[in-house]
Amino acid sequence: MEQNEIIETSKNYPLAFKSMDVSLIDVFFAKNATKTGFMYNYESGSWMDISTVEITEIKNWVTDYNKSDIMPDSEAKVEILDQQDRIAVVKVEMDWAPNRKGCDYLFLVKEDTWLIDKILWQSIL
Repeated sequence: MEQNEIIETSKNYPLAFKSMDVSLIDVFFAKNATKTGFMYNYESGSWMDISTVEITEIKNWVTDYNKSDIMPDSEAKVEILDQQDRIAVVKVEMDWAPNRKGCDYLFLVKEDTWLIDKILWQSIL
């Protein structure tokens, strides 16, 4: 039962971006969630600087990222790497745009329900 809730919470992360639905962030993310990672610039062939955004910026990104419908309909691969009583780590691999994959590690906490607290991510070459 717990694993199902962790998986479903994790799947709502890419779904929020795909559907541009900020309400999914309100429901499935902790109030102080952050997202830190590295994006690869395919045009220049180099990594961009590390970026950390807080919950307000995550919401802004959700409302803007898929405006041009760039996210493929492919399903995200979600795998629980570790689960304890109150914390879990989940790996999410998905297509963020055509020929642009990402690997995201979600760090979840259990309050009343499982919530995404931190995301560590990078582009996959």
